[in-house]
Amino acid sequence: MAKLTARQEKFCQCIADGMNQSDAYRAAYTTEKMSDRVLWIKASQTASLDKVKIRVTELKENLANKQLWTRERSVLILANIADNAEKPSDVTAAIKELNAMHGYNAPSKHEVITNPLVLVLKHGTDDSTD
Repeated sequence: MAKLTARQEKFCQCIADGMNQSDAYRAAYTTEKMSDRVLWIKASQTASLDKVKIRVTELKENLANKQLWTRERSVLILANIADNAEKPSDVTAAIKELNAMHGYNAPSKHEVITNPLVLVLKHGTDDSTD
């Protein structure tokens, strides 16, 4: 297989990191004088190269293998606890956490109380007089 250029490698890295094709192309190539239409075409052409597709897949697989914990793994473990726990409190806790992960809970309201006496602002003073 043909080797990637440094710019193609940068493009692949950006795509694997989650950038869209246009932003990845901007990050890897000089595009200041390019119209948006030309940039989109060039980005699409670069992304469609077989060697680029293969490299992006490799990079994404490497990133996935490095993840220590995934959302999917959390859901599977919590579902297993909810299905197989002996204590009802463990089942309830697992279901409560699953609901929170999926956004099923109502938004929580947090009250922030500040004490204006705690904040002292000094403006235009010099305390370093001898």
